Amino acid sequence: MKNDWLIETTLCPSNQDTDFLTRQINEESKRKGISDRAYPFAFFIRDDNGKIIAGCNGSVVYGTIYIDQLWVDTVYRSQGYGRLLMEKVHELGRQQGCTMATVATMSFQNACQFYEQLGYVCDFERSGYSSQAICYFLKKNI
Repeated sequence: MKNDWLIETTLCPSNQDTDFLTRQINEESKRKGISDRAYPFAFFIRDDNGKIIAGCNGSVVYGTIYIDQLWVDTVYRSQGYGRLLMEKVHELGRQQGCTMATVATMSFQNACQFYEQLGYVCDFERSGYSSQAICYFLKKNI
């Protein structure tokens, strides 16, 4: 690696830059004979004023749908919005030929029970985060 190249730090990367990375990974996979491609997805629920009250996003990658973030405004929790979003994720995954859905959640979010009620199982735990938090990695066959 050339020592005088600039390494850019970007805390909020542009969609254009992250899309570039996705395209490069897809092209490399294609050259290796892998027909699946990676691409992002998102679902949002908005109130009557257009304000986002719930949403989730992630990526479809090589036959798996990865949920990166799931959020429901505290006012709207326990009303089925999270479950509805996850049903949409699973539906999209099946439409795209995915056989598995995965999600990671932190212990302080208290969300493992929610995912387990949807049929997810925890297959890995990682400790070492701030405030003794644990990250749980869950999966579900879809």
